[in-house]
Formats: sequence, C-alpha cells, structure tokens
Amino acid sequence: MHKHALRRTVLAALIADILIPTAVFAQSTPAPDGETASGDSPARVVVSGIRASLSSSLTTKRLQDGVVDAVSAEDAGKFPDTNIAESLQRVTGVQIQRNNGEGRYISVRGLGPEFNNVLVNGRTLTSDTGGREFSFDLLSSDLISKVLVYKTSQAFLPEGGIGSTVDIQTARPLSGKTGHSSVISLSHSYDDNSKQHTPGLTGMYSFANEARTFGVTGSLSYTDRASKQNKAVTDSWNYRDVAMINGDLNSTGLTAADVTTRKLYMPQSFGFQVEDETRKRVVGNLTVQYNPSPAWKLTADALYSRLDQRNKVIAISDWNNPVQVGVQYDANDQVTAFQRPGADFYANNPALASEANSNDMIVKGGDRLSETKAFGLNSKWQLAPDWKLEGDVSTSRSTSDFPDMWVVAGMVPRKGDLLTFGSAPTVTFGENIADPNAVRAHAVSNNEITNSDKLHEGRLSLSWNRDNGPFKGIDTGVAYSQRNVERTQVGSDSWNAFSGYHVALPASLFTVTPMDDFFGSGGQVPKAFLRFDPQQYMAYLNQPSLLGQSNDPALYSDLTKFPNGPMAIDYTKPSMRGVKEKVASIFLDTRWEGERWSVNAGVRVVHVKSGATGTSRELLSAVKSPNDTTYILNWGPYKTITVDNSYNSFLPSANLKFDVTKDMLLRLAASKTETRPTLSQMGVDNWYGGRYGDVQTGGGNPYLNPMQSKNLDLSYEWYLSKTNYVSAAVFYKKVSDFLETRLVDMRIPQYDEVVHDSRVRNGQTGKIKGAELAGQYAFDEAMPWLRGFGVAANYTYVDASAEREGDTAALVCGYPGLSKQSYNGSVFFENGNFQARVSYNWRNHFSVDCGGGSTQPRNRAAYGQTDASLRYNLTPTIAVYADAINLSNQRMHEYANNESQFLTLEDVGRRVNVGVRMAF
Repeated sequence: MHKHALRRTVLAALIADILIPTAVFAQSTPAPDGETASGDSPARVVVSGIRASLSSSLTTKRLQDGVVDAVSAEDAGKFPDTNIAESLQRVTGVQIQRNNGEGRYISVRGLGPEFNNVLVNGRTLTSDTGGREFSFDLLSSDLISKVLVYKTSQAFLPEGGIGSTVDIQTARPLSGKTGHSSVISLSHSYDDNSKQHTPGLTGMYSFANEARTFGVTGSLSYTDRASKQNKAVTDSWNYRDVAMINGDLNSTGLTAADVTTRKLYMPQSFGFQVEDETRKRVVGNLTVQYNPSPAWKLTADALYSRLDQRNKVIAISDWNNPVQVGVQYDANDQVTAFQRPGADFYANNPALASEANSNDMIVKGGDRLSETKAFGLNSKWQLAPDWKLEGDVSTSRSTSDFPDMWVVAGMVPRKGDLLTFGSAPTVTFGENIADPNAVRAHAVSNNEITNSDKLHEGRLSLSWNRDNGPFKGIDTGVAYSQRNVERTQVGSDSWNAFSGYHVALPASLFTVTPMDDFFGSGGQVPKAFLRFDPQQYMAYLNQPSLLGQSNDPALYSDLTKFPNGPMAIDYTKPSMRGVKEKVASIFLDTRWEGERWSVNAGVRVVHVKSGATGTSRELLSAVKSPNDTTYILNWGPYKTITVDNSYNSFLPSANLKFDVTKDMLLRLAASKTETRPTLSQMGVDNWYGGRYGDVQTGGGNPYLNPMQSKNLDLSYEWYLSKTNYVSAAVFYKKVSDFLETRLVDMRIPQYDEVVHDSRVRNGQTGKIKGAELAGQYAFDEAMPWLRGFGVAANYTYVDASAEREGDTAALVCGYPGLSKQSYNGSVFFENGNFQARVSYNWRNHFSVDCGGGSTQPRNRAAYGQTDASLRYNLTPTIAVYADAINLSNQRMHEYANNESQFLTLEDVGRRVNVGVRMAF
C-alpha cells in the first residue's frame, strides 16, 4: 500500500469511528532520540541545575513522535522533589492524590490512578493495593533519573492506560560518566502537626569502565517520617425518613402527636479524628550492564521496596439516629440544625421511648506494611545494520498486610448536644466527652487483611530500519504476562457481641488526651478526648466473666465456636478471593518520514483471559440486635465460587508530527485505548453492614468488561530555545463501559428491607474533551536584568458529559477524579551556587465517587498548595538544601451534593526537609 494511503486509512478510520461533529483534540510531548519505554536511553543524564533538568525534559518532549511529557533529575540522585508524584503534578494535565500530605496516586487529564499504566524501566510493577493503581510513595525519588508521561498511545506501549502510560526510569551506569562515582544525602524532616523530627539517608554508587562494556549502579534509600492528621468528619448524608420531635431539650410530657416524619437529607454523624502516623521506607535498586560485543547489550535490574506505615487513629463521633428534636431544614429538604436528645430527655418524655443517642470513640485500623521485589533482564542484539532484536523478561511481587479494625466504645449522655450543618458545621457537647468513668462497650470489628500480587511478563520485539523514500521501517513484537492477585481476610465474629452500650467499662482502659483546635472558628473542637488501646479493650471483653453480659450469652460463651473468645481473630476461617489474569498481545508499528513530517501508525491486538475465585462463608440470615439498631449475622458453611471471563481487543493508533518551521511543531494523534478492570474489583466476595433502615452490602464484580476510549489529540509547540517553549493542545475521548463505584438498591432474602449494594460496575458512556496550555521561560538572554530567573506554568481545562442509567443522585455526578480546571506555576532563580524555586498547584473540585457506600455522592473541593525549595553549593561537591511542603497550610475539604453537606475537613500541616548532599 502507498504510504499516503496507509496514513489516510489509519487516521480516517479512527476519526470516522469517533464521529464528532466538532473536532476537539489534545496536547503534545516527545522523548529523546532512540529512547523507548524500556528506559534505556543513549542520552547522558542531566549534568546539574534546574535549567539542565528543564532542558532535558524539553528535549524529550520535542523529539518524540507522540505526545510525551517528562521530568528529569537535575543530577544523579537529585530529582526535583522528594516525592515522584509531587514532581509529576507539575506536568500539564497531571494531578495527584495525597496520603497524609504525601503524593501517592496520579490522575491524568481527569482520569484517576486506575486508568494510568505505570511502568518501571518499561515493565509493569505489581501493586500493594491489590489493584492496578500504582503507589508512588513506595519509591524514593532519589533513585529516579527520569519519568516519561505518554499521553497518546503508540503500538509498542503496553495497553491499559486510557489516561496515560507513565514510565519511571532508574539510572543506567553506561549512560553516565566512566569511572567511580558516589552520592550521599543526609536529610532531616520536621512535621508541623506532630512536632516530630525524623532522619533520612540515601546512598548511590556507580561505575563504568573506560570501554563502556561493563557498568554497575547501586542505590539505597531510607526515609523516616512522623506526621499527624486532624479531621472533622461526617460519615455520610442519606435521604431518609426523619422523625422530628416538636420541642426542645427541656420539653416534658411529649407524645407521638408531637412527632412529624418527613423525608430529608440527614447527616449520619459528626465528629473529629486524630491520626498519628510513622512511616519508615527502605528502597534499594541495583543495575548491571554488560556488553559482550558491540552488537549485544545486556541489562539486569533488581528493585526492593519496603514501607512500614503505623497509624494510631481514633475518632470522636456523634452518631445521629433518625429521631431528633427541633429539626431545621432548608428549601432543599436538607437538615441544617437539630438538638440531639440524651437520656434525660427521654426520661422526661417516656411516651417517646427510643434508642438513646451516643458519643462514640472509634479506633480504626490504619497500619500498612508493604513489600515489593522486582527483577528484570533485558537483551538487545544488532542482528544486521537494519535489524534489531530486543528481549525482556521480568518478575515482580508485592505483599501488604494491614488491620481492618473498627473498635467502638461510647457514652450514652444524659444531656443533649446541639448540632448545626453547613460548610463549617458545629457541635456543642452537652457534657464532658473526656470522662473515662462514663464509657461503655459497643461494637467491635477486628480483621486482618493480606494482599498478594505476583506478575511474570516477557516481550520480544523486532525492528527493521529501511530508508526507502518516506518508508522508514517496521517495529513488531509479542508480549505475554501472567498475573495473580490474592486477598485473604481473617477476623472475629464480635461486631454485635456487646453492641448497645449496656456494659460499663473500667476507667483504667482510657487516657485523657488534649486535642488541637485545628478547625478555626467552626466545629467547636473539644479540648480533650479519650484514647484507648483496642487490644486491651478487646481482651477485657473477652473475659469469661463478661460474656454473660453479651447480647447472646449462649452463643458467645460457646467455646466450640469461639475457643479464644468472640473478640479474637479466628485464623482457621479465612475468606479468600483471587484473580488470575493471562494477557497475550502482538503489535505492528510502521514508521514514515518526509522532509517536514513523520508518522508512526500501527495496531496492538490483545487477548485477555481471567478467572476469579472466592472462598467465603454464606450469609444465612440477619437478625435485629436486641440492644441497638444493628443486625446479628448468622453464617453458614464455606463456599467456593469461580467465574471465568475472556475477551479480545483491537487497538489501532497513529501519531503524526509536522514541522511548521524549524522551531514549531504540529502533532495529530488518533487511537483506541482501554483500561482493564482493577483486579481487586473482580473478586467474587460480598460484605454486609449498616443498620436498620440503612443496610449496606458490597464486594467484587467478576463480570466487568474493560473500559474503552477512542481518542483524538491535536497540539502546537513552539520551541524558543533549548529551555524555553510554549504549547497549546486540545484532546477528545469518547468512552464506553466506564468503570466506577455505583450504588444500586435491591432486595436480598437475608434482609426484610431494601439493601444498598455498592460495587464497581460498567455501563456509563460519555465524552471527555479538554485543552492544555503550557510554557517555560528563562529570562537570561531576553532580560539581562532578570538573569537567573525563570518561570514555568501550565493550565488544563477538561469538560466531560456522562450518560448513566437509573434515577439517583449519581445521574448528576461527574467522572470520578476529574477536575474541570487545574493549573500550576513555578518561579525559580539559579546562579552558579544558589537555586530557589516556589511552586503552586491548584485543581478544581472533583467527584470522588458517585454514591459508593452512601445514597449521596462524595465530592472534593478545590485545592491549592504552595511548595518551595532552596539549594546552595558549599563546594563543587557538597550542597545543602531545604524543601518546604504545603507552606500555606492548606486543608482538604469534601462534601456530598453541595458544600453545605459537609463530609470532611483534613488538616495535615506543613512539612520541612533539610539536608546535605555530597558527591564523590
């Protein structure tokens, strides 16, 4: 086929398939000549400095056929930020999600972490979450030389990234200088909330012989961090029947005639949470390169990461029953205030007998112990002047262990509380919530969860370079991977053993602890709260002398069912689920080039076979508890269920680059991409929870199909110098079978009421379109009086429309993770010995989910954060530095349908890192 006919065929077929009435396309970016997703670049690592980093990233952007952005290390062991995700948020269209103030996940062009394919040196790395989303906090930024963000698809890239494909590249010894070199960094971190000081240490060593036939690079990083997170929390808002008692907390003699029932948007709870965390991370990396001959190159990699995250989390919560006094609501039937009756109110109004409200203290499981090991071997052969063969095999394994704990003790107050709700809710407690003599036992959920993710993959590719007019060659290859994700849960059957606040607890179990007044003018944060050790609390309830006071003494005292007591985890009854996935693919990519243009056009064909297996106990019935509004669950024998699934995908792609002038480029890309369901979403498990009137279930969905997208991208780039540029881009995605958590009301035989079932489902279709603007400029030549100063900035606008089934609030909910607008900007200064940079990142509000676990959606408000860094070279080999994170002490805010339906205010404080870096 003639070259022009081939190009027209691929591009026209994709554009016609999308059928957009007004063409809207996307941004652009490139990578260094000869660089691929394998991370093996012939270009030398950037020498030093902010400008060198920006220049290297710009070269990457300019030379690639597709749209690729990059972040490069300023020098070996000197990535721009202390966290990889925090550097990537400065890339146009990239936004991040934080875990206790540290970047963990990324979203690209509004698509969340599960829609972005993350590679390390061109290979898939297993996840500690049990899914596909990559946790960037598992890696140390000191070990990274470059990160590439592929925004448009190319046939050689592994499928899976509708949002992007991100390739994290570690240092290669034969790409740097010859001889021996070492870098040592010592750091000290201070957390403003916890007032804790913690250390960090990184060491790197590299050697390459003069002939560049052998090289080795090794690195080891240790990070210790202590932090404190304060939260104000409403669990959820639900549209439900609310019994409104017409009176106040001082009323007496009220009867049923004084009660009006109306369906309202009601907050489930309001309270405060304190989370003290320590995070110890060890990351090691080893790369060995050996060239047996000029035509044969071998590279071996090993990576190890261990994260030990320990959390002490306790929440203080006013749990709100749907029976309240003096309820006020607005024109939208949304509760704005009420008085929460205590025991004295019901004593004065015996005709209104109801379950008393409670003030709860809740300990939550938050620990996370993750370990990842990865190994890879890459071989490249120059078979002939025009023929290259590359083979790559790799394996990785991640495991994580964490407690899934929800341990509740509480008080039944005599006096009532006053609550108001809006963008800044308040609570006025009627009596002291830090009285250790007033605490009673309540519900206990005590579980341990282990995730395991194993992956083996291999690929073989062949490249034929042919200079035959515009035809420049063909790349083709095959790949195969086998992945096995397993989740095991063991637990106790103790949730309802003592629920209902009818058993008093000794004051010795509780410690009065001061609380920070972090909420500002709202919230009425109490001056103190009660801490308790959940293990001591459960051990106390497990005593045989206490079991007679449980909700079912005959059941919970039965040693044949509970040999170690109902609070103890029963390791003989694990619930297990697993997903095995086998993926085979083949790709063909053609390369074309003219005087002022170049094209790659190809296709990737994929076959996926998966099997989901689960072993768990069958729920026989649910019986209402005698002392509170929960259900006692009756379990039957274990059952094993297996569900198989398979499908094929045909994914064409084409990228055109046109040189308008020697410094201006136009790019056009069209492709079809897909994201497979996260493996943790495909299980066959089910869970059950909630209370009377709000029964909740959820679990996995083994029948999920991949989400697919048809994409168009158009971009313009103007390169003013090696460092300066401006660009503009538009993009369009037509998506189908969108994957998101959806809540569906249903009936199941175990319950005599409607059940809210929450799990990931296919079904949504829609369109995502947007525009990007970006640029960076160093003023050295244009404005000598600003020599040393520079700026970098970008802006992204994304508009999306979704078509959902059903008649729920989710119909007006946006795409999860998609912010309509985002931007970031940096101002930097650099001379021979001194560097300074101030950066600001902002993103618009976005949807977290459209009703997962609640009848209302969860949205996150707009958020902006300022960070700064300083570097000073004491000598040519010794530098001191300081990094400040979240300088303006911004807080994260979440809400339901609107900002007056408050859900969360999260305060993580500021963080400062100081250190010294020595190169030898």
